[in-house]
Amino acid sequence: MKLEVLSRSDIRRIHDASMEVLERVGVRVLEPKALEILRRAGAEVNGKTLSVRVPEYLVRECVAKAPRRFSLYGRRKGYRLLFERGRTYFSAQGTSLFVVDPFTGERKPSTLEDVKRFYRLVDALEHVHHATLVVHPRDVPERLAHAYALLEAFRNTSKTVDAYAYDRASALDVVRMVSIVAGGEEELARKPMLLFFYNPVSPLQHPLGLLEGLEVFAEHGQPIIVAPECQAGATAPASLAGLLVQQNAEVLSAICVAELVKPGAPVFYGTVSTVMDMRTGNIALGAVEAGLINAATAQIARYYGLPCRGTGGATEAKVPDLQAGFEKALTLLMASLAGVNFVYDAAGSLDSTLAASYEQLVIDDELCGAVERALRGIGVSDEELALDLIEEVGPGGHYLSKLHTVKWVKAEHFFPKLLIRQRWESWVSSKKMLEQARENVEKLLKEYEPEPLDPDVERELAGYLEKLLVKRGER
Repeated sequence: MKLEVLSRSDIRRIHDASMEVLERVGVRVLEPKALEILRRAGAEVNGKTLSVRVPEYLVRECVAKAPRRFSLYGRRKGYRLLFERGRTYFSAQGTSLFVVDPFTGERKPSTLEDVKRFYRLVDALEHVHHATLVVHPRDVPERLAHAYALLEAFRNTSKTVDAYAYDRASALDVVRMVSIVAGGEEELARKPMLLFFYNPVSPLQHPLGLLEGLEVFAEHGQPIIVAPECQAGATAPASLAGLLVQQNAEVLSAICVAELVKPGAPVFYGTVSTVMDMRTGNIALGAVEAGLINAATAQIARYYGLPCRGTGGATEAKVPDLQAGFEKALTLLMASLAGVNFVYDAAGSLDSTLAASYEQLVIDDELCGAVERALRGIGVSDEELALDLIEEVGPGGHYLSKLHTVKWVKAEHFFPKLLIRQRWESWVSSKKMLEQARENVEKLLKEYEPEPLDPDVERELAGYLEKLLVKRGER
């Protein structure tokens, strides 16, 4: 069951237009090593403007080197996300600057304590598969926030994690830290444990610091998400097809750098693109157009044979409310039905991902579970068609006492924990969704314990952070 918004010929036209952009307009590359790599590979480099024109043959060669499927491993034995066609995983949202109280609407700056709590919550939730850095710790030295956050990730979750790096030094920091957990760089290369997010600066620019991070992660074989955040009408054409052309040029040119650094580097073809609301000048991540862009991006990624990262479950709502439910359900379902392999921002976000909510994370976990059920579709085996059973029960009977019912209720029916299905008389005196969500948050944070990190590994990680504090002049 797939949502498709483009025909094969539509995708081909977008590809051809993207190749024209890369060959005639080019992209600006602000990192010297990447410029030299592209020049040696056959791209036309202008050293004064830092612009690069990339020929189609080079794009095809580089895309052909990228793996069609790859895995990401958690520190928990056996925990693996396999990114390939037909699989969809959900991630919590990432790097908010604020935490919102859903009852009062009070918004406070996020702290390292929030980082810890969100990692523990995600570890406990059933339908959120990847533990991203939900909020940015604003009470630690900014130059070392990446290291503080990764240490807390390994302390508080055994699911797969990611890291944020803004230059070569920070990228090397997080690679060295995850190597400690993996058991060395060779083992880390064999079983990748860290995602890196690379966002081109639209339109058509590749920034210095993030390119340095991309190069480090490619060299160490860690998966890289290339995901532009084009805004239709502002940093990309207002037409969605025009946005897709520009986005494609940005993604493919970044993939070229990764594959030229290390052939076979695992990369996602990704998007965070949507429209700008021209009435307010704000991004609209919860817009229906974002769902369309994600669906189209999934198709284009399949055209190139690459795993796809999309964005679903985001909202412009400031607190968990009707708008949040409307936008989250719409964009999450569209991205998932389109075949996006890794849906980022699927749980916990508010206010265009600028803020996060503990309660919203728990609510969105349930939404992810419902979408997972939708993705399984409907089977039509002989047992599922149930002809013999229908004949046995006959007109006027019931199925409540049948073993078939017991089996298939468990197999086919999704049972929400927060959605209200009782009658009015029971509902009037019952706890409402937000109250239940808050109780779940409090219970999980009080009682849930993640799989403990090996004490020797934890000491080594903490020691590495201490060395960084001294080295960077924070001690």
